[in-house]
Amino acid sequence: MTTYTFASWDRSGAAASLTDPDDLVRTTPVRGALAATASVNGGTGRSVPVPALRLYGPGDVRAIEPNEIVRIFPLPGTPDAETTRFPLVEFERTEHPWLFTPLTPGPSGHLRPWLALVCVPLSKGRPERVPGARLPVLRVEGGELPDPATLHLWAHAQTLPGHETDPRRSVSRLLCPRRLLPYTTYTACLVPAFEAGRLAGLEQPLDGAGLAPAWGTGTETRDLPVYFSWTFATAEAGDFETLADRLRARPLPAQAGRRPLDISRPGLFAEGPGSVVQEVESALRAPGAPVEAAWPTGPQSARWRQRLADAIAPIGDGSGDEDPDVLPPLYGGFHALRKRADPTSQGWLDILNLDPRWRVAAGLGARAVQAEQEDLMASAWRQLADVRAANRVVDLGRFARLVAGRLHLRHVTPLSADEVLRLVTPSQSRLPLAADTTLWSSIRSSPLPNAMATTAFFRAVRPMGVLSRRVALVSGAAAVPVDPAKPMRSARAVGTVETADPVGTAGPVATADERDASRPPPFAGVLTAVAASPTGLAVTPRDPDGAVCFAVPPERVVAAERLEAVRKVFAPLDGASDAWKQVAADAAGRSLKRRVTTEQLAATPPVPATALNRAFRIPDLPEAEAPADFLARTAVTPEGDLVFPSGRTGAAGLGLFTERTAPGAPRGGFAGQWIGPWDSVAHGDAAGNWKGACHGTWNLGAGRSGRWKGDFVGTWSGRPPAGGTDYTWLALFTGTWETETENGTWRGACTGTWRENDNDSDGVFTGTWRSALRHGTFQGTCPGTWDWNTDNKTGVWWADCHGDLRITGDGPGGDQAPWDTGVLQGLVDQWGDAHPLGLGVFTDPGVLVEQQDQLPVPVVVGARPEDLRDMVVSAHDRSLKPSDAPPVPTRDPFPAQQNGQLIVGLTDPAVTVPAAVAARVDPPDGGDPQTPVQWAPVFTDAMWPPLSGQSREWMFGGLEHVPADTAVLALTNAPFVAAYMVGLNHEFARELRWRAYPTDQRGTYFASFWGYGTDLPPLHTWQLGLPLGAHLTAPPDRVVLVLRSALLRRYPGAIIYAAPLNGSDPDEDHARHPIFRGGLDPDTAMLGFDLTETDLTASPWCFVIAEQPTEPRFGLDDPDPHLGWGSAYQAPNTPGDTADDWNNLSWTHLFDSEAAYQAATHAPGTVRPNVAYDGLVWGTSAAGTARQCFQQPVRVVMPADRLLHPEENDR
Repeated sequence: MTTYTFASWDRSGAAASLTDPDDLVRTTPVRGALAATASVNGGTGRSVPVPALRLYGPGDVRAIEPNEIVRIFPLPGTPDAETTRFPLVEFERTEHPWLFTPLTPGPSGHLRPWLALVCVPLSKGRPERVPGARLPVLRVEGGELPDPATLHLWAHAQTLPGHETDPRRSVSRLLCPRRLLPYTTYTACLVPAFEAGRLAGLEQPLDGAGLAPAWGTGTETRDLPVYFSWTFATAEAGDFETLADRLRARPLPAQAGRRPLDISRPGLFAEGPGSVVQEVESALRAPGAPVEAAWPTGPQSARWRQRLADAIAPIGDGSGDEDPDVLPPLYGGFHALRKRADPTSQGWLDILNLDPRWRVAAGLGARAVQAEQEDLMASAWRQLADVRAANRVVDLGRFARLVAGRLHLRHVTPLSADEVLRLVTPSQSRLPLAADTTLWSSIRSSPLPNAMATTAFFRAVRPMGVLSRRVALVSGAAAVPVDPAKPMRSARAVGTVETADPVGTAGPVATADERDASRPPPFAGVLTAVAASPTGLAVTPRDPDGAVCFAVPPERVVAAERLEAVRKVFAPLDGASDAWKQVAADAAGRSLKRRVTTEQLAATPPVPATALNRAFRIPDLPEAEAPADFLARTAVTPEGDLVFPSGRTGAAGLGLFTERTAPGAPRGGFAGQWIGPWDSVAHGDAAGNWKGACHGTWNLGAGRSGRWKGDFVGTWSGRPPAGGTDYTWLALFTGTWETETENGTWRGACTGTWRENDNDSDGVFTGTWRSALRHGTFQGTCPGTWDWNTDNKTGVWWADCHGDLRITGDGPGGDQAPWDTGVLQGLVDQWGDAHPLGLGVFTDPGVLVEQQDQLPVPVVVGARPEDLRDMVVSAHDRSLKPSDAPPVPTRDPFPAQQNGQLIVGLTDPAVTVPAAVAARVDPPDGGDPQTPVQWAPVFTDAMWPPLSGQSREWMFGGLEHVPADTAVLALTNAPFVAAYMVGLNHEFARELRWRAYPTDQRGTYFASFWGYGTDLPPLHTWQLGLPLGAHLTAPPDRVVLVLRSALLRRYPGAIIYAAPLNGSDPDEDHARHPIFRGGLDPDTAMLGFDLTETDLTASPWCFVIAEQPTEPRFGLDDPDPHLGWGSAYQAPNTPGDTADDWNNLSWTHLFDSEAAYQAATHAPGTVRPNVAYDGLVWGTSAAGTARQCFQQPVRVVMPADRLLHPEENDR
């Protein structure tokens, strides 16, 4: 529930400092005055005289900005405004009505606005242009204007919760307390409230005009400049609350829902059925009324029905060339495939055609089609064009299915699984093998290498391709131990070395010229074996793990994600060359190969995207002996893993990359600066702390340079060593560095001395650096300077290697201009040897000791060796912490044969073509997509409006006997609706045949009476033995709320719904809204609900009519005839609901007699003690007036049992 807060005024800015109080009668000053003082240069002992400051007042306003107005009520041009509402204007700024008032609120809390809203009948005055005036002028008698002494009561500010952070939740508002008369046109105008503002708007001299009212209380005519205006008109007296309060649940007249029918002269017959007058029903019936009135019985009625059946029956068999007979229609005969009605049957077709009451309903449907036949046929022809296009698609699909089926049978069905998989490679992601599995996802979840299922792979291994002539599969070799004379490096220790005969089951390793051209290339011939192996490699039964020999670099043969594993297998045996090169050199003889399980290769995890973002590029590492284009796309993560172009990682290969430099050789310098504050309790007496940041660049020469940055912490001594003049300091650094191809971390320690008198500092540093591939040491000097900051309490130390650092100098008169600290150079004296980080660092913690031993001798005074050791341990734990080998994931083998057969079935045109046709053509009633569509035009519009258009009595007979301001419940008359819908469809079937439309005349063209879904199934499916109305899919007793009132005409946006009753309140969580609504005449509306009469009687329900919630509105209720004039106000009896405290306030409470009320044009603003509640008295404050006139949205709750049985209650 929204909570509004009202305030009598609001001020901000300089106006909030005004001091002249407003007593509601003073006329000066015209401008507000402010006292001011000034100081010079921030001093407090010198002041300068300042002229009196004056704020703009009402006499300075010539116009207002229309954009300041955010809302007006009623809207301009409204033809039917309520007479119980006050016109209003809202401004965006909360202080706008008091912006130019040169006063401050007085002791009573009142503050007059500088402008006002007036509302005048158009016959009494209107704004007009006057020569010499910028603004339009309203010339009107003072009696048509509100009392100027009470204008402060009709201006207030409003805020909502959260207005402190959202200015849109606060506004200011002006009300006009005009008593609006019915059927009157008004003009609403914003005019000045003070005489100074009136003269300024008229472009006249002020001549001492002050804050006197702009008009008086008499009848004297006044000219008022108009800042803004609009017009509106009122309708009949009353508002939503008034009209809703008039609604009553009254008993329906006896003839409700029925109309008399004279059948004394049937036309074709000499006598009627035996009763001269019958009652024909309508679409709605009263609750409790019989569904069907009794039909006369007896011999005369039976003869009448027989004669009617004979008159409808066709003459002859229709086989001759004679013209057909013009006979009364047999409604529904086309759909039921019947030509005669049976007088002895009680089925729907016979009752409909032989009972004149239902024939009338069917005839109404036929007349509705005849009235709209041209528009209906135009729509039917448009629908037929779509049908023809759909049948064109169906014909093409049948042709495609026939031709493609023969091609599939001849060229696809005989293929092997390997050939089928190769054929569908481009469409792997679009072939569903199961509900949630495609061919591509099945390959990725199996041990089969992803690259082997790509178009590029099949192109590379085509039978006559270059690769198939140069690569062979070798198997059947026995494993032998590794030669002890050539041990493997720790970083490459994987598997064992085997020897293999040059000729195996897959053929020898040889060049294309040495191959037997008569034999098919073996590589393509064993591709299907890949699918049967859980290892993912093409293998033979004798060697389940497989072995591959290459005569070309593996990176040119193997997919990128397998390259790292293959390079493990063919690692350098002697540190100089790769195994694959040796194999290539000895192709004619025996070849070496490495045995390794593919489970080990498959265990390499994919690298996450976040790690790729942190990878170091390796554009050119000749020691790797790998192609440059491959290395350009290879990277190393901070964790030390290689990232290959496939996106997979591995820890192999790190031992290949070594920085070979002479120990202790100078490699260049660095440049940068570090700066940070240091504090002291007493200058030079106590030790202090020191911290800051650092950054810069470094250069190793030969174009290899980088950037560094970091943070540092340190301490400095408060007293120099005994007998010395230099103070000592110590700092520990940590940070990161990067180059174009590599990055890493560094740690170091610095120590030095400083002199208090000359601000100089000297120091030395040493440290370690590392990357994912290497680590090393560095050491050098770091000169600097120090000084006190401006408060002389905290010291700052600098080290500047750029020469551009500037500090503020001290002088006799205070701070002076900045001056250069001087160019300081720091040099890296030596770079230590760069040691490779082999794979051992991932498994052997003892390497930490080796790294510690390689650090240079500490040169930092005061730094302990364990400090440096802790530094290295921290870096090692963060980046080189050993980790277990990744577990081997379990993957199911790829079922190549099964998937091949499944794909053959999925690609069968008998499956694919109908699916493609069904995606474009929606067959009616779920028919075969390959069958041409037999189409009947369909109209989904509600068909009750054509019935109501013929006469509202056909909707609800006897409606003219229902009194005004009545709410009743009616039920759907199923037999009448069924007869009417049959007549619609029968007549349109005849019209289609007459217009040569291709049809069998059995389509259901109209199926919705109320417009909410379909109300009946297809007519050709109706069982002939069921009674009329039994086939409707909608409930036969669906509830319809009928309102005979001007409420919905005046308020078409009213919210109407049904809800279960929870005590006396509706259950909003289970509300039912209308499924259809319509109007029978300007003052009669009907609303259908998805409820039945049984639902309303089984449990308590109610119907609610609620006013549409809108922006706040203000006004007074019409005079209450049950109250005496001037009676004391009594709040509604709603315990716990303070929002309704003032809902009953009406004009009756504000006037002591009806004569005074009729003579008044505005609501009074004087204090009325009789209008008081909870400490709030009428006329005491603007905020109180806003609360008392605030109009809550109205809601009317009508219990359903009262509407169903109005005769049992008074209302």
